[in-house]
Amino acid sequence: MRTLVKALLVCGAGVYLRMTFRRRQQNPRRIVRSTAAFFGHLALEPENYLAARDTSFATSWTAGEVAPRSRDWWTLGKASKSPNVRLSRAWKRSIVVPPSWWIDALIRAGERNPQYALPQVSASLFGVGNSLDATSTHLRLSRNERREALRALESLGVNVDRPYVALIVRDERYFGVLGKKLSDGRMRNRSIADFVPMVKSLADLGVQVVRLGHHVASELGVQHPLVFDYATSGHRSELLDIFIPLTATASISTLTGPDALALVGRRPVLYVDIALYAQVFHATSCSTWVPARLQDEKDGRLLDLSEAFLRGIGWFVEPDQFLALQIRPRQSTSTELANYAMEFVQSVLRNGRYVGDSSIQNAARSVLAQAMGERGDEMHGRVRSQILDSFVYRHQDFIA
Repeated sequence: MRTLVKALLVCGAGVYLRMTFRRRQQNPRRIVRSTAAFFGHLALEPENYLAARDTSFATSWTAGEVAPRSRDWWTLGKASKSPNVRLSRAWKRSIVVPPSWWIDALIRAGERNPQYALPQVSASLFGVGNSLDATSTHLRLSRNERREALRALESLGVNVDRPYVALIVRDERYFGVLGKKLSDGRMRNRSIADFVPMVKSLADLGVQVVRLGHHVASELGVQHPLVFDYATSGHRSELLDIFIPLTATASISTLTGPDALALVGRRPVLYVDIALYAQVFHATSCSTWVPARLQDEKDGRLLDLSEAFLRGIGWFVEPDQFLALQIRPRQSTSTELANYAMEFVQSVLRNGRYVGDSSIQNAARSVLAQAMGERGDEMHGRVRSQILDSFVYRHQDFIA
């Protein structure tokens, strides 16, 4: 029966494509294929699209090239497979998302009749130049949703009138539970225990810390009135998973899902111990990062930023790529992580964002842009991310 229904839908979609072909030539329509099965992609891909559209920015992401009369239909997948149904629902207020069964039928009908097929474009986390910095957030939560989220956050104990930092640490259990539904995330995993000194330092500073996470291996284990282990609290909700990073004063992350929502909200993010150099969101000044030093185990040398990209390692994503070349990321100590967080958060509290030494940041951006070359231009546009000042002071050879 299910096969018959699908066949009928494809036939119907084929009839629709033929009947509307001439009209669509005058008023173009296309399908935007997203990677909405992943939380970070679901958060940032529509935002990048809308920001690029508003700034008419034409890069590898083609939203800026579309004529105003164009109509784009998005694929956000089935609700049963969505990482956050409420986030999908919120995006439907800003983009057109037909039922997934209809989009699937149109795609299949187009494959059978290519001359009538709707054009398709893939959504992207990158390739939008500096559109995020030139626009404000497009994600619209209703007034009732905001009220609900604020009540839930206050019931957790968070004082929403005081600064709070979202701590986003992906550990080994996340991949262990979800397995091959994800890319292998071992290069982004850290034990939450490594962040305990950081959390205590921020709390002693008077800053609230909210630990986020899904499928975490252990509790945070810090007893402090300003520390909230939301990930293991039993009070997680799809709405708070959106609202906390979207509105937090700042986020500290190992580069995983929820930090994308912080960027959607134009909130400053500190990415710590990042071995995937090109995967940082370099197109926005909201991003500040602490690289993991990459060590060549064959001779013990630490690679600088230029050599990492010259050898192609800066573009690596999968752990096996690092292993094949015997490249090992060296992680920061717990004390270093705490110091980095204090530097970052204190700057954010003073300035509303992280403000580094201009001479250091200009040099770092120049070296990074030159190292990534044309590929980096296509992926990120102009480099606007920052490397934390103290990291550069400690590792002066990194951008030499």
